[in-house]
Amino acid sequence: MVPPPITDDYYMVLEVNQTATLEFIIKSYKRLALKLHPDRNTKQDATAAFQLLGRAYETLKDQSKRQAYDLIYPSLTRRPPSQPQPRPPPASTPQPEAPNEAAQIAALQKSKQERGARWRIKKNAFDSSIFELQTGIRQLKQKIKNLDSIFDAEAAIEAQKNSWTTWLLSSISKKAEDTEEEKARKDRERQERRIEKDLKERRLVTKQAELKREEDRLRTAKEEIDAADRSEEEKIRVIQARIQTRETRERQEREKAERERMANIWKQQKEQREKREREAAEALRKQQAENRAAEQKRQEEETRKWQKFFNDRTGKHWEQHTHPNLPKGSTAQAHTSTCRHGGWWSKVQGRTACPKCDDIWTYLLQCPGCEMEACPKCQAAIRPRMNRRAH
Repeated sequence: MVPPPITDDYYMVLEVNQTATLEFIIKSYKRLALKLHPDRNTKQDATAAFQLLGRAYETLKDQSKRQAYDLIYPSLTRRPPSQPQPRPPPASTPQPEAPNEAAQIAALQKSKQERGARWRIKKNAFDSSIFELQTGIRQLKQKIKNLDSIFDAEAAIEAQKNSWTTWLLSSISKKAEDTEEEKARKDRERQERRIEKDLKERRLVTKQAELKREEDRLRTAKEEIDAADRSEEEKIRVIQARIQTRETRERQEREKAERERMANIWKQQKEQREKREREAAEALRKQQAENRAAEQKRQEEETRKWQKFFNDRTGKHWEQHTHPNLPKGSTAQAHTSTCRHGGWWSKVQGRTACPKCDDIWTYLLQCPGCEMEACPKCQAAIRPRMNRRAH
């Protein structure tokens, strides 16, 4: 059965650097095993996290497995070990729409927080590795310094032996000289110390170079994190600027729509007011016209009554004074040639010329007896004056 492909970052699980030594890996595993053991960890995924820690330790503690893992390590996706894998959606489930600006900002902020958490873990691993290297360098320097002190002391003793003072005193006080075996042993120890110092200096150079590489990697990783943070912050600023622009545009559109709505309301109110004024003016004109028509009708009716009254009186008067011998039942209208043009002359509306003087008038007067028409000036000359003393 083919084993499942490895997709977890075992170095991040163990919180160590890729160049960490086996001793540091074992130390980190023991510390995390005490922390993540299901008997002490109350989280729901405690068992899965502990099993993942065991797989990471079994892989990295074995040299061959670690070399095989390092070959595929650059292609692994960096993510926190406790984060579950997202399940792919079913084939029948429709894909969701593109996230809006708020969701994009939330996703960017979440990505930034997750990257910060990963960076803290990675930085702790870098700091631990750098601390170990610095401690080893200090120890090597101290050991090299101790060896130098021994070398200086031996050189001082040797110089004292070869001085003139020692040569002069040697004739007075005889000291026992070292045997050949003792000299050979001291030379051998001296040679071993030189070799040890040389090895420690080489190890010191190697550790200093490794420390420099670790510091460079830490600085590079920090620059990458800062660049990613700046990039996402720039994206967030762009999205926020787009949101602000859209909100400003929507607010302006709402204000414009509100102004148009108020203008339409004002226009409708104005039109309704003008309509009511026109209707009121029309009703007033209609009422005035009806009143004028009623007044005119009343005046015409009164005029007809007065005309009938004057016609009756005038006809009787002329019958009595002008034709006293006429039989009863005859009227002055039967004798048009002898019409005296008395009585009330009615108005004949219409712009026309007077048949007597040819002047243009807006109305003419009509004789009630012979229906002759004349202007008011000619009517005054034609109509006889009544003798008021006769009454």
